Amino acid sequence: MYRMKKGLLQTVFLLGTLSTITPSTAQNSSVMPETALPGFAGPVIRPQNASSSTLQQVIMPSGATENLYIHSWDVFSSPTNNGIAWRRTNAGGGLINENFVPVKYANDIDAVLYKDGADYYVLAAYYYDDGNPGAKGHYYDIYRFEPGGLVAVSTMNLLTLSPTFGRINVDATVYGLAITWCVPGVGIYAKAAALSGAAFGPNVLMPGTAARVDPDICIRRGAGGSGSGLDLQMVFLDNTLTALREYRVPFFNVLSGSSSGFTAEYTTSTPSANRISPPRIDCPDIWSGGQKWAISMGINNVSGTTVTEWIYAVVKNDDWGGVGSFPSTVNLSYLSYTTGSAQANNPVVAYNNQSNRITVGWMTKQNTTVIPGTNDVKYVAVDVKDNGTSAPAVIPGSYNMISNTIGAFTPVLAFSGQNLNSNFNGLYTAFSQYNTVFGNYSMMYKHRPWPLSTFKGVADLNKGDHSPFVVSPNPFVNTLSFTSPAQGDYKINLMSMEGRLVYEYQCTLTEGELYQLNIPDIASGTYVLNVSSRENNLNYTQKMVKK
Repeated sequence: MYRMKKGLLQTVFLLGTLSTITPSTAQNSSVMPETALPGFAGPVIRPQNASSSTLQQVIMPSGATENLYIHSWDVFSSPTNNGIAWRRTNAGGGLINENFVPVKYANDIDAVLYKDGADYYVLAAYYYDDGNPGAKGHYYDIYRFEPGGLVAVSTMNLLTLSPTFGRINVDATVYGLAITWCVPGVGIYAKAAALSGAAFGPNVLMPGTAARVDPDICIRRGAGGSGSGLDLQMVFLDNTLTALREYRVPFFNVLSGSSSGFTAEYTTSTPSANRISPPRIDCPDIWSGGQKWAISMGINNVSGTTVTEWIYAVVKNDDWGGVGSFPSTVNLSYLSYTTGSAQANNPVVAYNNQSNRITVGWMTKQNTTVIPGTNDVKYVAVDVKDNGTSAPAVIPGSYNMISNTIGAFTPVLAFSGQNLNSNFNGLYTAFSQYNTVFGNYSMMYKHRPWPLSTFKGVADLNKGDHSPFVVSPNPFVNTLSFTSPAQGDYKINLMSMEGRLVYEYQCTLTEGELYQLNIPDIASGTYVLNVSSRENNLNYTQKMVKK
């Protein structure tokens, strides 16, 4: 069983007992636009949970190229204020249609897009509570995108009955679907379906999990782990909320109804006065190396009006051997502040499309330069470098506001995970804000193209480790060009400021070879160019202006 060096980590946690604490780095202002969906007040009231997912530049059954987006929200035991918002745009980003699907009496909805055959679907799982003890439990729905929008295929598919609420989460990749949920006092379950077909196997209760809660799951394709090539990576807490545990289990074992191979890989704990937020885990859809996954972990300590918060990224990457088989723990935020009421951090995590960068977002009442004071909730984020050549570490200058507007009285935050069915080169996030119109809440969404520093725009893009590397001219008319600094495989992306991919190409270049982008047909304006080569440690991003 892999374990990290807990002595160091526990020392960090115990620093909360000291009198002096260094505040975290100040956040930078967000400039990426944000939009409400549903676009009117009423459906959203006091949201307590959210999820988001996107598939972009996909070919629909009609033959048209479209972009698909969803996000969900829910409030405990509400008959009407729970739902899944959906949006379809054409290849250029123009709106086709948008709306939302109510999911009555659904708590803790987690929803994800996936492709099966020529169609695109949504898997949504939740805890159902309409007040009837005989119906309380965990269920899942399947929806399909059709020309008119999101249409139910099957709903209220029972997983397990449960008299008590337990959290539930899902994941989807090109290989399959996975659901994990908790029946308090019984344990953590998992269920899997292979693609194509999306036929789920039996419910599988994981052994020794009766005292575990708050599970999350991701499907990992690659070497390492069980050696089967396809694992479910699972994370959950002890019911004391003071210990976090990560396990793996072979995907096909769960699909067949077996928990064989359910193996503990990582655990850590915090002193009993602290509480760990429900953890989230993400991993690349495909990775040619060994194990690669990341967990977002938030810890709170509340003593009177003083709140101490710790935010960590626990990063596993077998390509970097600096700590052997132990995951790396990256400290993202550690500070104390005085506030009238504590706010759970509930951090979320997502890999970028190249699997060499991780974004962690969370909710906080800490003082920021954009929204001063400690009475209002803020949404913040930071990027972590994870390229396998060195220890995972915070990218300097990437502490940023997700939104410049304060969060709702009951804030929620969700990140879309990596999905290789999508050609979208960015992050889709959803969060709640206060609305002056009754019922006083809105769900907002926004995009963040991956090459940009977190939610910031293009003022200070990371140009990687090859400072002499230049793409020119800038501004340009019809063509751009660069000279390859070394032999290797290169990927070239050009995106609009809204995150729409307008040019993409992959090629192998020799050292000193000239590469030219011919793009006469794109509109005048500002674009973001990214040139990357993993073997040459190149990740160059630059704002380009088309005349």
